[in-house]
Amino acid sequence: MVERKETQLKPVELIPLWRDGRVIGVLAQIIFVILFFLAARWLLNNVATNIFSLGASQFICRDGSSNVRCAFDFMSTDAGFPISESVVPYVEQDSFWRAVGVAALNTIKVSFYGIILTTILGTFTGIARLSNNWLVNSLAKWYIDLMRNTPLLLQLFFIYFVVILALPQVNSAIQLFNLPIFVSQRGINFPDLVFMSSFPVWLAFVVLAIIQAQVLWFLLGRYEEQTGYASNRGRWVILSFLLIVGIGWYVAGANSQNEAILISQRANVRAYRDLPALIERRLAVNTMSDIPDRLRVGLLSQEAVNTAALKICAIQDSPSEVNFTAQLRQSGIPYQVVRRTARPEQALDVYAQGECEVFVASRTILAAERDLLEDSATHRIVGIRETPLRFSLPRLEGFNFVGGTKLTAEFTALLIGLVLFTAAFVAEIVRAGIMAVPKGQSEAARALGLSEGQRLRLVVMPQALRVIIPPMISQYLNLTKNSSLGLAVAFPDLYRIIQTAINQSGRAVQLIVIMAAIYLLFSLVISVILNWYNRQIALVER
Repeated sequence: MVERKETQLKPVELIPLWRDGRVIGVLAQIIFVILFFLAARWLLNNVATNIFSLGASQFICRDGSSNVRCAFDFMSTDAGFPISESVVPYVEQDSFWRAVGVAALNTIKVSFYGIILTTILGTFTGIARLSNNWLVNSLAKWYIDLMRNTPLLLQLFFIYFVVILALPQVNSAIQLFNLPIFVSQRGINFPDLVFMSSFPVWLAFVVLAIIQAQVLWFLLGRYEEQTGYASNRGRWVILSFLLIVGIGWYVAGANSQNEAILISQRANVRAYRDLPALIERRLAVNTMSDIPDRLRVGLLSQEAVNTAALKICAIQDSPSEVNFTAQLRQSGIPYQVVRRTARPEQALDVYAQGECEVFVASRTILAAERDLLEDSATHRIVGIRETPLRFSLPRLEGFNFVGGTKLTAEFTALLIGLVLFTAAFVAEIVRAGIMAVPKGQSEAARALGLSEGQRLRLVVMPQALRVIIPPMISQYLNLTKNSSLGLAVAFPDLYRIIQTAINQSGRAVQLIVIMAAIYLLFSLVISVILNWYNRQIALVER
């Protein structure tokens, strides 16, 4: 008989509550929530006490009474201060809301271009950091070390005061590569695209061309699959696209009759083709091509040409001026814009007083303004052809450039500083992302016969993006927030305008809340966009 031994189980010892990890975790969370609400209550009470101590003048309503609900009513009053640079029109009589909006748009502008240029420079620098070429690798390393180990504010001061302000003055601006691009102390002036009234019609043809190109690509692909013969899809698609775009360009320009000039009938100009004859009579030359030749041999002085030049008055920033002067330059007709006014009636006054002989504007404006002239019957509206797009070229007139577009010295300094500084951090992120891709992927790409460019573009970078995107979000956010350092170079960004508005209105609390909310919105938008993109490229596990 086997004798069984009964084993007695030892009683389980209960863990005291103060030693139970689960209980401690719950208690810690409860204590944290209580402390958080107590701290928030203290902070809000402190803010409320300080706000009320500022006095009733901080909360004046439109009816003259005082109430906390009217804390932001002052934002609808006149700002009363100028803004040196704005994306949208702004005058001192605009409200504080519009001033803050202009400041936000300026910040968006520098951040948008900064993010694009930072991505390009940072990516190339990160790739160069892994180059086998000693010079390329060393230059990338020195650039990264220099940018990462010096303060951004110091870099901005150096770029603005040492580099940009050391450039020549406007009348001695540097012309780059003999192109209409001028660099001076006031910034960079370069050509700008101007959309004419016929642009929407041409844009419709462009959209049609894109659609037909996609359809043709699909049909030719089906043809290749069915027959087995190559159809040169790329060539036919490009040719068909250009053909439709060209037809649209001609149709849009030929059917547009919006642009015109107002000129006296005494000038005997019935169409644009009569303008060269007008200048030829004044200079006593046979053709317009004789003018440069006579200037070169000294038979004609520049002063005489300037005297005989066509005198033009126009509305400021008008596409009509750009369209008309572009045709004058193509025809070799000398001209001079003697006055640019803010309103059509002002330009008409200049024309009526005889300061200019041609008033250029849209046909509807000229028809309305001509009726206001005392001798309206003696003035003729002459139609001018147009194209959907025109280039506005910068020209030095007096002490400044007119035409084209401009990057101010302050914007240029801030943009360059932000890009150079942030791109150094982005380069290290790109380098780390590339190195995170297993070496076997590169070896497999080389075994398939891919070139180094194809290996990097088709194999390495798509996989590296999964590592690069998350930390890249932080750098984009840093660039956006670092734009507040534009105060150092007098760029009117959000922080600088808010500071000016505080000095102007005396409402510090409200404006700081608005500024914090706008920066928070910027951060959330950037984070949402990049997190969405990160999810699209993330590796999906089965």
